[in-house]
Amino acid sequence: MRRARPLIALAAALVVGGWLLFSPTSRDTPPSVTPSGAGTVTATLEPGVMPAKLADGVIYTPLLYLETGASVGTAPSADGKAERFLLREAATVRELRSVPKDQFPQWLGLTAADGVLYWAESAATAAGPYETRLWRASLAGGAPVALTADTGGIVFFDSQYDLVVAEERVHWVAATPDDAPKTEVRSVALTGGAVSTEVIDGRYRWSSWPWLVSVDPGAATLLNRADGQRRSVPATAAETMLCTPEWCRAIQETASGRNLVDVMRSDGGGRRRVAGDLNAIGVDVGLLDRFELLTGVEGESLRLLAYDLTTGRTTVLARDVGVVTTKAGLVWWSTGSPDPTAWHVLDLRRLA
Repeated sequence: MRRARPLIALAAALVVGGWLLFSPTSRDTPPSVTPSGAGTVTATLEPGVMPAKLADGVIYTPLLYLETGASVGTAPSADGKAERFLLREAATVRELRSVPKDQFPQWLGLTAADGVLYWAESAATAAGPYETRLWRASLAGGAPVALTADTGGIVFFDSQYDLVVAEERVHWVAATPDDAPKTEVRSVALTGGAVSTEVIDGRYRWSSWPWLVSVDPGAATLLNRADGQRRSVPATAAETMLCTPEWCRAIQETASGRNLVDVMRSDGGGRRRVAGDLNAIGVDVGLLDRFELLTGVEGESLRLLAYDLTTGRTTVLARDVGVVTTKAGLVWWSTGSPDPTAWHVLDLRRLA
């Protein structure tokens, strides 16, 4: 793990896990295993669509979709002096936070549970250093509540598990002050208060509760925080492994500089190559225990694909896409250039 700004990081795992080119099967890698039912189809499910511009004319960027008709994101104020953190539902926009632009605010780690939104807000302080504070807000209304600023060297991976809500607490990971190969596992009560901190050996990030997954290059280790169980995921010396407790994505760079990706069960079984000149989206593997989301070049544009891990079938979700993001079972993308003109969203749980 490394920290880009004080107290904030888009960690190295994002670099190796997302937006990497990979290629069809080649002779210097194991042969692929293709499940029955493989092929490519086009989705018939229509996405939800919202204009990129708000009523005041500024461009809105969604950071998390709660459902196809509701999202949380950012937009500058109309006068350009502040950055706003907004809840957008249909034609209504609710301002959750507004921070002066010269404090360079960032909103990270967004997650929702039981009708409450949780997030981390990082901004420069009057003294200069950045401060990262955790917040919560009821999606039904009311003012946001700060939970804690005692976040340590909090690390973000652009994962849906950067903040995990479980056992009446919000959980996150932080780098140790000396950047040792250890991880601070931190948590705070949902109502705020004292922060609990435990230091463990190795560099980890959260996956689905109660599992942590290692982030160092090479073979992956899964650690169950509930019972202490550790599982090592088989990998060759040439591979970097990204995992959840169920699925893994293995990335290998060939001698020619190409990046190849295999998918498999976390015990190493069912390994196969995903063929095509494609990019993997994000660090989270096996969304909904079923899909790998990818983009592929089609002419001079990109198409968005969902590879079904259980059947080997690839579904074309959309064509001519721009920025693509996925979290919590939803995938959204922009259209329009150079600035987005619209945002589109699909609920993967509805994909046949």
